Amino acid sequence: MERLLFAAVLGFGVGVLVLSFLAIPWPAIACVAVIGTVFLTLYLLKKASLYLLVGIFLLAAALGMVRTMVQPSVLPEALRPLIGQTIDIEGTVVVDPDIRESTQRLTVEVEEGDKTVRILVVAPPYPAVAYGDTVRAEGTLEVPEPFDTTEGRVFRYDKFLAKDGVFLIMQKSSLGILAPRSGLWHTARGVLSEFKFNGIRALAVALPEPYASLAGGLILGGKQGLGTELLNDFIRTGLVHIVVLSGYNVMIVADAVYRVFGFLSRQSAAIAAGVTILAFVLSAGAGAASARAGIMAAIALYGRASGRTYDAFRALILAGLLMVLWNPLTLAFDPGFQLSFIATIGLIFGAPITERWFSFVKIMVLKEILASTIAAQISVLPLLLYQNGLFSVVALPANIVVLPIVPIAMLASAVAGVAGALLPAAAPIFAFPAYLLLSYITSVVEFAADLPFAAFTLPAFPFWVVIVSYVLLGWGTLRATRPPLENASQRRPS
Repeated sequence: MERLLFAAVLGFGVGVLVLSFLAIPWPAIACVAVIGTVFLTLYLLKKASLYLLVGIFLLAAALGMVRTMVQPSVLPEALRPLIGQTIDIEGTVVVDPDIRESTQRLTVEVEEGDKTVRILVVAPPYPAVAYGDTVRAEGTLEVPEPFDTTEGRVFRYDKFLAKDGVFLIMQKSSLGILAPRSGLWHTARGVLSEFKFNGIRALAVALPEPYASLAGGLILGGKQGLGTELLNDFIRTGLVHIVVLSGYNVMIVADAVYRVFGFLSRQSAAIAAGVTILAFVLSAGAGAASARAGIMAAIALYGRASGRTYDAFRALILAGLLMVLWNPLTLAFDPGFQLSFIATIGLIFGAPITERWFSFVKIMVLKEILASTIAAQISVLPLLLYQNGLFSVVALPANIVVLPIVPIAMLASAVAGVAGALLPAAAPIFAFPAYLLLSYITSVVEFAADLPFAAFTLPAFPFWVVIVSYVLLGWGTLRATRPPLENASQRRPS
């Protein structure tokens, strides 16, 4: 049964990837489905399991192609005449505003005739806009274009935006708010969004910059305010994942939330924790990594409530499948989803192997941190180098000395945020522990990033190198996890 599920999930993923990069017509997809049906018929006649696996794989691949084909991925033809035109638009802000140093970036959903399109509006930071607000913007519509990054790499910015339904950009827009949010969903979602931004403002009361922004990144996923230089230092040291609310942060919160509700019955605690984690992920913007971790946490909570065994790999596959079903373009064009998924696979299968390397370490917590950090770093390295080419020499030691502090820093930052909201005059006193911990993190990051050998950029290389790398990693993992062979004397019959 497990092999059948694996074949189905793998086939669906392959179908999604194929349609993400190639324009395959309906007759070809139908042909794949017919061939899959033929293999299933052969299985019924021959009872050969290979026929069953191939049939399920092909049918699932056809289903993945169909799901990707019906997902909007290009600008509707009716809107193409608007490109290059200076126009007024009215629409609803459907994603949390992305506040930058001198601009705010708004995803505005606009109805144009019988079509609905999302436009990325780049406007001045004022007036301040909230999720769900109805706004009017004036500017020139442009089509997002790919752009060169480093060492011959090209970032498909158009596809990155298209995965979220954004096909047009309005740069240097003038902006006005027509109406506040309304409707049940926009109101509920907007309240969660306001919780995040109010939390960031409360942290700004309790802590100076850049520590307030770092605290916001740790517990709320807002990295604005760190400044370009410090943010680049986090990237160079391989620690940017802690300031974008990665799956690591969400799992820390999930475990803490479950403990808070520990006084309830097992089922009630799981439900309360699940609702809280859902609200937390939504308030933080529901990025790919945090959404994946939130789904896995929900599955783990269900396991605890029902008394069933939690299998992390199956939970990961289910989480990934649900996310790709919801938005198939995520699989090919969301780097956050890709890196989070692969890092989690590395933790599941690689951490038990790397833990053996540190048998001499007697402190269990330190051993687990060393093993998980190395496993995650190794697992994402091929894809990370392909995407941006940045090889951080200091990433491993920087993660090792920072990650043990992160859970404590998150707790202290949460205390600072509460103090900033309720006791603004005394907030710096309550925030002092957070200040010390965040100062330690930034000091490590700045010191490591300033080392002359901290990081370097590799030239672009073809994707087949990534595939070969993961095949070798998979083969090495299988070899390392295979039970040791019995010695020859044990295998001989007596």
